[in-house]
Amino acid sequence: MAELTSLTSIDHLEWAALLVALAALVRGYTGFGFAAIAITGLNLIWPPQLSVPVILLLDLIGTAGLLKPALRQADKGLCLRLGQGALLGIPLGLTVLIQVPETWLKLIISAGVLLMTLLLIRRPAVTPREYPLLTRLVGILSGAFTAAASVGGLPVVCYLLTTPMKPALQRASMVLFLAATDLLALLMLYLNDVFDASLIGPVLILLLPTLVGVQLGQWAFHRLRPTSFHPVALPVLALLSVSGLGMGLYTAF
Repeated sequence: MAELTSLTSIDHLEWAALLVALAALVRGYTGFGFAAIAITGLNLIWPPQLSVPVILLLDLIGTAGLLKPALRQADKGLCLRLGQGALLGIPLGLTVLIQVPETWLKLIISAGVLLMTLLLIRRPAVTPREYPLLTRLVGILSGAFTAAASVGGLPVVCYLLTTPMKPALQRASMVLFLAATDLLALLMLYLNDVFDASLIGPVLILLLPTLVGVQLGQWAFHRLRPTSFHPVALPVLALLSVSGLGMGLYTAF
């Protein structure tokens, strides 16, 4: 990570702060979207090997204020089954983060975010119940996306929207599961020397926009009581993923 130290001292910091604040606002309101929006945006200015661990740590810190109500409301069984899958998926994602070149990793992240955003826009039909095996498979995919690209929430969102769960229960379950996977992914990044002291600077500088955005989003959620999160998160995700995909293709070719 030594070669990234110059970036941490602060390339395009004003844009990074704006992107992180927007992502945190969406996360506080919907319970998801922080990492996907922040990573897709930051990949326009930073390499994924820097942005992924920074956003994972900010995501975990920003989630702290959401955990207490989430612990009361979440579907613990669902979170456990997702977590069982994530234990298998996180090492796979970590391998991708370490081994795949920066340009191609940006392309993969942007394409993956765009695909899952399109799935969310499609609004798949609701199934009558949750299927435990499918839940664990989604957990594997989410764990892999968390470690490789810090966007593990999107597979879970796509899946939960096909279940008959109410938005408040979906939100609480996502908050609890994503906090646990962020923590595990950060631990594995640290053990594999992907996370080191050179990342502390950007984390500290972006912490205030993260906390303010999450609190504003949470206030809006409790005030507005939305019945759907689609109108807020999806346009932002689509715009950023298309921009990232276009820039990645231009760089690669």
